[in-house]
Amino acid sequence: MRKLAFLAALLQFLVLTAAAAETAPKTCSFCVGAVVQADTMPVSNFPLYVPDVNLVGPSLHEMHPDGLARMVALAPLHIVEGDPLTQIEAQTTTLVAWAKNHGPFYAFGTTVPTTDPSAAAYAIKRLSVTMQGLGVAKKIVLGPTPLDQLEKLYDAGAGPYFDVIIVRGPDVLATSQWLAEKDPIKQIYAIVDQKSPNALFDLAQAFANGATLAFLNTDAQNIFPSSGAFDNFNTMFAGDYSYDKSAKIDVLDAKGNPEAMPVLTFVRGEDLRTIVIPKGDANAPAIVALPSDRYTRPRRVDDNGDVDVTDVGRKGGRYLIGMQPVKAPFALTVDHEEKIDKNVTKEAIQIETKKGITVEEIIRNHQAYKAYEDSIQPRYIARDTTKLRFTIEAGEAIEATIAGDYFSEPLGRKDWVWQDFYVNGVKWKYGKIPELPLIQPEKVTQLPLDLHLTNDYHYTLVRETDVLGYHTYEVRFEPPGKAPASLPLYRGTVWIDSTSWARIRISMIQLNLTGEVLSNEERVDFQPFARDPYRMLTAAEVEKSDPRSVLWLPKLVSAQQVISAGGRASPVLRETDFTNFRIAPPDFEGALRTASASDARMVRESPTTGMQYLEKTPTGDRVVKQGFDLSRKFLLGGVHHDAGLQFPVLPLGGIDYFNFNLHNTGIQTNVFFAGIVVVANATNPNVANTRTNIGADFFGIAIPTTSTVYRNGIEQKNEAVRSLGTSLTLRAGHPFWQFGKIDFSLGLSHVNYRRDTDTAPTFTIPTSTFVISPSVDLQYARWGWVASGFFEHNQRTSWKPWGILSEYNDNQKSYDDFGASLGKSFYLPKFQRIGVEVNYLDGSHLDRFSKYELGFFGTQRVHGIRSGSVRAEKMTLGHLTYGFVFSDQFRLEAYYDHALVTDRTAGYRNEPFQGVGIGGQTIGPWGTLVRLDIGKTIGRNTQSGFVANVVLLKLF
Repeated sequence: MRKLAFLAALLQFLVLTAAAAETAPKTCSFCVGAVVQADTMPVSNFPLYVPDVNLVGPSLHEMHPDGLARMVALAPLHIVEGDPLTQIEAQTTTLVAWAKNHGPFYAFGTTVPTTDPSAAAYAIKRLSVTMQGLGVAKKIVLGPTPLDQLEKLYDAGAGPYFDVIIVRGPDVLATSQWLAEKDPIKQIYAIVDQKSPNALFDLAQAFANGATLAFLNTDAQNIFPSSGAFDNFNTMFAGDYSYDKSAKIDVLDAKGNPEAMPVLTFVRGEDLRTIVIPKGDANAPAIVALPSDRYTRPRRVDDNGDVDVTDVGRKGGRYLIGMQPVKAPFALTVDHEEKIDKNVTKEAIQIETKKGITVEEIIRNHQAYKAYEDSIQPRYIARDTTKLRFTIEAGEAIEATIAGDYFSEPLGRKDWVWQDFYVNGVKWKYGKIPELPLIQPEKVTQLPLDLHLTNDYHYTLVRETDVLGYHTYEVRFEPPGKAPASLPLYRGTVWIDSTSWARIRISMIQLNLTGEVLSNEERVDFQPFARDPYRMLTAAEVEKSDPRSVLWLPKLVSAQQVISAGGRASPVLRETDFTNFRIAPPDFEGALRTASASDARMVRESPTTGMQYLEKTPTGDRVVKQGFDLSRKFLLGGVHHDAGLQFPVLPLGGIDYFNFNLHNTGIQTNVFFAGIVVVANATNPNVANTRTNIGADFFGIAIPTTSTVYRNGIEQKNEAVRSLGTSLTLRAGHPFWQFGKIDFSLGLSHVNYRRDTDTAPTFTIPTSTFVISPSVDLQYARWGWVASGFFEHNQRTSWKPWGILSEYNDNQKSYDDFGASLGKSFYLPKFQRIGVEVNYLDGSHLDRFSKYELGFFGTQRVHGIRSGSVRAEKMTLGHLTYGFVFSDQFRLEAYYDHALVTDRTAGYRNEPFQGVGIGGQTIGPWGTLVRLDIGKTIGRNTQSGFVANVVLLKLF
């Protein structure tokens, strides 16, 4: 039974002090040392505790590195009235520089005398990650701290950032009990005053109460001459010793009478060797009576080493060891004749000491590694290729690509040089690259994984998983609940390498956005490089490397933004790929000067102001451009061919003007005027800083479209009607769920109906009318997928019988339409793109003039279908596109559209209408974008002719 009780005590000790194997020297499970009281360093092999490095600074220069490697040192920080963050940063920087110059130490730490737990916790975190990251100390310690203050530090998140707490002897037991519930693996180093004749008893009492290292706090002149005893005690405690609180050891006087003298007992698990440490008597000899006579080889350990004791005996089943009056610290040690089954012990220890890492430890280790990374961050140049992808509809998209050199300086400026520009893969060759609007979200100054004075992020360990060839900890982060609602913050996930503690990937969603950026999500993948010489590493090479020989730089940045433009939510995908890294190049300054002197566009990125254009001065230097013109003009020309229009060949010519900040009011405007067509929009994207947009749309056209009707697949030209429409729509929208947007609108349109040249005299055309149309639209966009839905109720102000009276229905004066769509673009290498989209459209009480129309200007497009020729009460459509570029000069795109149309009047029930198309694009002289689109119907519902559109677009 005693053996089982001992094993239970041993395993409990191993759980509580699993980290004690690393204390100096590493061989002792309980170690003793001394407090350095003045600027006098002993020559010793035992640990030293320096309560204030300011008292012993000069002698550290003369101390051997082995001595520093056993030293536990404190450097108190002092915070007075004023900004605590500034004081902490300044003192920490000075302290780290001093420690780096004098160390490395075994353990280093601080005390922060302040009534502000947040400031104290931040100071501990800041010192911890910097010291650990720079390799100044193996362990971080916290100076003596009352329990009530210690609890406040834990509440402020400081607990994971120190490994050891220094505790005064009388407080060890209470602190150990508190830590057993709060943080059971935290170690305690005790400062012990000598109160007993045998000073080792006072040190061992601290061990019995929960400490793993105890420093004797006494006069240096009394302790250092007998320092050999300290070394001998540490050798004596080599192995897996634990305190045996169940031991019953008596002390007898020289005549064999019991004495009230306390004795502490420690037992080694591997062989049951026992250490006996009595309090001792300075004036009289005594006898230690062990409860069993199954002991052998009694020794006394003191300043003279490990010496056999001959004054022993066995009586009444007890083992007796004599001891003389105490003059110096000592211990008694004996071997046990009964040997423990090592296999059983080993198996039990392996089970009980297995411990999973906590998320706090992961974050601390990562922050320490990042502090080291920041200290070695070099300047570098890389080739940057940024692709901006704008989703349109029907599977179509626009891609703008900017490429050039990227100059990065550590913790400084980052300059982007835009040397090459591509529109849908076609290279811009005429003149300077256009100055594109820099629409960007607010800068987030309180980043995850960094240290913060207040409002720290919350972290959750999700799982261990493999990412990009690395075994990582997947950690989710989110801002604290008490953070101000207006503070730009992130939530997301980071993958931290389990070996080096470096970030492998981080994915973040920005919160609390304002302005025209409705959502912002980005993911960064990091690439490792060897430091000497600089070269790219694989995951396998990183695993075999010293983490301090590896440098990590951003390699691929993928992002999605949803921009509020013209009252619509416009998804934008951004991908930035860095290649051709030149790390610490000797010609960094020269290359930057050459780029600055060129005619290339340049942008500077700042942690506080974001991205700003650089303009060239007459001397060839670059300065930040003050302000930015958010307005642009486009000249539009071309021709449109469509047999469904009154004039089948329609010349196009006009101008488009947009301004993202009209007269500095924050209002976005866009006006397109082409003589016969006017399209205009004005929107405030952020009313009263609520992220709610309010705006208005106007559409007017001077050329009517001809509406024909099919009955059982046969066109009825005698029922043709021309219509001319104008509309004004008021909109209000608000984002939801980070990536969604809901819009409410109220439309007022007027439709004028006219006879066509083929309309029969007996055919009654509809009454011209106003239509009032309240509606709601929903859209959700995530990583290229765009899902949307709408519902619209329409009320005509006038609607009289028309056409064939048997088909007229009073209920059609008001009608509803609704639908949904889902689409995505897949981007392949070399500017290839595959686009897919599916639409469903339906309604109630729809008549000929409220049904959905297919055509270039219709609700949905099927390539080749003439305007006004196909209408539907319900339809399902699919769109497929594929595009590629050859020679950087010309882009070709192929289209396929398939619609299943249901219309009772025409006799259609899921009738297929199919169209194919070819599109082409190039950059013409003077930077003119030339685009061609030709469509032709196919299948059993083929229409004669084709629909073509040629557009020339010139940006001013």
